[in-house]
Amino acid sequence: MIVQANQTLLDLAIMGTGTIESIFQIANANGKSITDIPVAGADYIIPADAFTDINTKTYLTNNKVSIGTRDVPFSVGIGYWAVEIDFVVS
Repeated sequence: MIVQANQTLLDLAIMGTGTIESIFQIANANGKSITDIPVAGADYIIPADAFTDINTKTYLTNNKVSIGTRDVPFSVGIGYWAVEIDFVVS
């Protein structure tokens, strides 16, 4: 599977197999960690025996869905709040 811009290994797993569980098999088959950032244009192996949800995979393929979540901004949420500044812990 050729990596597209802004894709993570999780995106590849969902698009290639229809499951998130396959991320470990894909990472292992490609000598990567699940936290590694794939380079656009790289060719990743999707193991034939990877966990697969054929319905999800077929839907994504038939509807030409491309998932790319790497550069999604997370500017809202508790991860950007400072304790005792943005909210008070009591």
